[in-house]
Amino acid sequence: MPIASFLEEYDFSGKTIIPFCSHGGGRIGQSLTAIAKLAPDADMGEGLSVHYSGGSSLSDDIKKWLDVNGIN
Repeated sequence: MPIASFLEEYDFSGKTIIPFCSHGGGRIGQSLTAIAKLAPDADMGEGLSVHYSGGSSLSDDIKKWLDVNGIN
């Protein structure tokens, strides 16, 4: 709930939220929907979900994620 409290407390109007998570099997799940509801005036970037250590493709996955979100 710390992230939910943070999103509720601050005004994200005109800001871009680019979510990411690491997990052991739960994936990003409903997190993107929850973030969108808690910060409705923010733009939502493409999320990244990394399983455990991310495997051998982690560096490439992160690079692609940054590129998709316009972060170079």
